[in-house]
Amino acid sequence: MKIVFIHGMNKQDYTATSLRQHWLHLLKKGLRKNSHQQARFTYLKRHIRIPFYGDLLSQHHLRNLLSGNILMPQQWPHFPFLHPVQRQPTPPVDQRINQICDVPQLNLDDALKFNQKLRFITALSKDIALRDFVILLNYFPRLHASLLQKFLQETYLYLANPEFMQEVHLRIHHQLYSSKPQIVVAHSLGTVIAYNYLIEHPELNIKRFITLGSPLAFRVIQAHLQQPITRPAAISGDWINFYSPDDFLTAFPLSKSPFNFQPNIINQEIRTFVERPHDVEGYLQHPKVLTAMLELLKNPA
Repeated sequence: MKIVFIHGMNKQDYTATSLRQHWLHLLKKGLRKNSHQQARFTYLKRHIRIPFYGDLLSQHHLRNLLSGNILMPQQWPHFPFLHPVQRQPTPPVDQRINQICDVPQLNLDDALKFNQKLRFITALSKDIALRDFVILLNYFPRLHASLLQKFLQETYLYLANPEFMQEVHLRIHHQLYSSKPQIVVAHSLGTVIAYNYLIEHPELNIKRFITLGSPLAFRVIQAHLQQPITRPAAISGDWINFYSPDDFLTAFPLSKSPFNFQPNIINQEIRTFVERPHDVEGYLQHPKVLTAMLELLKNPA
């Protein structure tokens, strides 16, 4: 069974090949922690497809000003009276793959050194503050939309520009369109893209739709979806939504209106990496996410 991954925003530094290598590396690390699942990696490597649309924003001569993972600027404005430390050039993606380090999923009850505990509390406080800010924004859709337009242009362009949306969907179409049973795994903006595409193609046979860190619960996103919001007919099996309470971009489960349809979405709360709670790393390596992806694969050979 083919597994199609739909990535999120800020992938301009990747290529289709390097992004695939990066995600396979994350999956391999996650599977390594479970000896019963390690044999599945060969199967995954053979059946995974990752449509790539990260280069489209650059083709429109645009760039996101904020990183969606940490809500920090991608680059700082130049002030002639300041002399900041020169930013080191970003290493090639194939080098970064080997530099990825595990950020521990810690609890305050763990035995930690003072510096470790201070770092953990600082990161957690940041997550909570950003989460509360984004929750507040949800009550002001116009302000939320203006911030998207100014700082997260990839998201805004997808939601507001039909031509850009169709360009993205065409990339998805090349990998996803098939009459055979498939599993779709989407992260962040990718969950919005996947939802829209599945609505447009009810003839597909999606045995499981897995959303990771989805912003679909936000009103500013819902306002740009086809109305009324319904469960895509293309989903013949479960829709499982994984969200983290530390993830400021997925502050809500998909359980309330307009997502209280039947069959209901299976919402599962998990903990991701506290220092980068929206990163796909924390989701893809989580045991519950890996189980949801693999349990439909009856024959991994």
